[in-house]
Amino acid sequence: MQRVSLRLPEPGSFEDLLRPVRIEVASLVRLSRHPATEPYWSSGVYRFDDPDPGRAGAVGTCYTASTIEVAFAESVIHECGRFVRGSYEVPAAELTGRSVVHFVCDRRKTLVLADLTGAALKALGLNNDISASADYSTSQAWAQAIHGASRRWDGIRYVSRQMNKGFAYAVFERSGLSRLRAGKLGAQQLDELCDRFNVAAV
Repeated sequence: MQRVSLRLPEPGSFEDLLRPVRIEVASLVRLSRHPATEPYWSSGVYRFDDPDPGRAGAVGTCYTASTIEVAFAESVIHECGRFVRGSYEVPAAELTGRSVVHFVCDRRKTLVLADLTGAALKALGLNNDISASADYSTSQAWAQAIHGASRRWDGIRYVSRQMNKGFAYAVFERSGLSRLRAGKLGAQQLDELCDRFNVAAV
């Protein structure tokens, strides 16, 4: 069977099909090496970044998660883990050096995100390759198009590639997101995460 690539967001073909989901700002979590500089706004690198970071008005994106487990899988394991002899090996400094970051918005308590999960995703003529493909060109095109479609969109909700029972969020810079507080992962919490995900410090 021939594999069909994801469709691109042609103007006029998707705007009215986007479905919103409201997310509590207080529920967003991020594991960061540099908590003092959060939120970190990326462009041109990750899944839902602006594909053209050099252009005027380029979109900045901050990646957050629905739970600490999703954040751990998406950041610590994905970025630093190596599966060797039956477990993920992660440098000890990467485990102990991360801080849990929570956020706030001065203007509101919820964000309106374009939902790229479940029926909302399928209704757009897409599938979960948008969240799982190693090629970011199409997902970045969608992020740029959603951002440009309406100022109502504060970002995107999608299925975590690294923990597919959870959600991740690509929050646009214009959302007004700012850091509320940050603190190191507790030793017990870190041990529980390592046990759950089969991670060994090296």
